[in-house]
Amino acid sequence: MGSRRTGTRDLFLSNTVRMHRKLRNAGVEAELHVGEAMPHGGSAGAPEDQAFDAELQRFLQRHSRR
Repeated sequence: MGSRRTGTRDLFLSNTVRMHRKLRNAGVEAELHVGEAMPHGGSAGAPEDQAFDAELQRFLQRHSRR
């Protein structure tokens, strides 16, 4: 299970996409979020970062053990 975030200006964009593909091919539920013009590590609290954090929380709640 995993949720990955990257941006179109992230130096590691290709690596992140390859990791996501490998996780999915291995049967792992994974999400990939790509932010337009975002650098590696996000944008220091920009609305896009806040939206990703909300998506991550939803992903974790769906997959957490209760």
